[in-house]
Amino acid sequence: MSGWQRCQTLKELGHEVIPFEQSGYLNRAAVRAPFRLLTQQFYHERAVEEFNRSLLNELVASQPEVAWLEWPMIVRRETLAEAVRRLPKCRFVSFQDDNPLGARPSEQQRWRDFLDAIPQYDLHFVKRPTDESELQRRGAKATRLFRHGFYAPLFRPLSATSVPERLRQRVSFVGSPLDHRVRIVFDLLNKHKVPMRVYGNRWNRTLSYFRNRSSFGSAVLGDDYVRVICGSRICLGFVSSSNGDEYSMRTFEVPACKGFFLAERTPIHQELFEEGQEAEFFGSVEECADKIRFYLNNEAARDRVAEQGYQRCLKSGYSLHRSVSRALDQIQALNE
Repeated sequence: MSGWQRCQTLKELGHEVIPFEQSGYLNRAAVRAPFRLLTQQFYHERAVEEFNRSLLNELVASQPEVAWLEWPMIVRRETLAEAVRRLPKCRFVSFQDDNPLGARPSEQQRWRDFLDAIPQYDLHFVKRPTDESELQRRGAKATRLFRHGFYAPLFRPLSATSVPERLRQRVSFVGSPLDHRVRIVFDLLNKHKVPMRVYGNRWNRTLSYFRNRSSFGSAVLGDDYVRVICGSRICLGFVSSSNGDEYSMRTFEVPACKGFFLAERTPIHQELFEEGQEAEFFGSVEECADKIRFYLNNEAARDRVAEQGYQRCLKSGYSLHRSVSRALDQIQALNE
């Protein structure tokens, strides 16, 4: 969904966009467990080669001014080198919302081709300052920080009557079971008895799911995701510690829907929103539970924070259109 939002934003800004879908190739290329454990191989070479041939052919056929490559996990160095040779006026841009240099041992092999190809790109958009320094150390020609934003045509306040009963919650979290959030969710549900519902894939692999099955739902996307935000009194916001994140897409999406945002206290969260006025933050499970209890019982305070968080999004320009426009300016500056 986040890639689709950026694609739509580019179109809405007046650019001609020619999509090239990589996910199908990735699905075919991925070696499935337990074979991955036995062979120490993450991708099937034949599928990776097919993808790179198709990508090169599409680039040569479309002759773009900019090749914007998102999560280019299996784009090989030699493919980019040949594309640069055939398209000398094209700018090759890598966009990373993930962290190829993160602390997830099981995923490090999946980024092998990307890490090898780092010097071939004209520009890398990354999420964290540490990514900039590390990519530069590995030979990146140029790096820029890309701070996300909300996609305004999708993330907007909805009236209560437009949210179906099944998506109305007292407390909700939308996301995957990563890192410390698994323990926090377990403690909120079992130790603190928080009335919450969790939406996302793979939670059925956690103890929380088997202890509290009625508190979990399948992943929600698009309009249903927006309805969950607008239908929840409190929306939780966790970040990924193994990726070194200090914010996520929901950091902007929840306030943009005029949802009450209760998130982990990080330097960037504190920079983006004034604590206690435009959002609320927590540094422990206990603090999170205490604030949930307080705001569930104080509707006026909850509505005030949600309204002021929404206004901050608008006043400070936390939109995806602004973020993408700035990125395009940075790409254009490469030619100056």
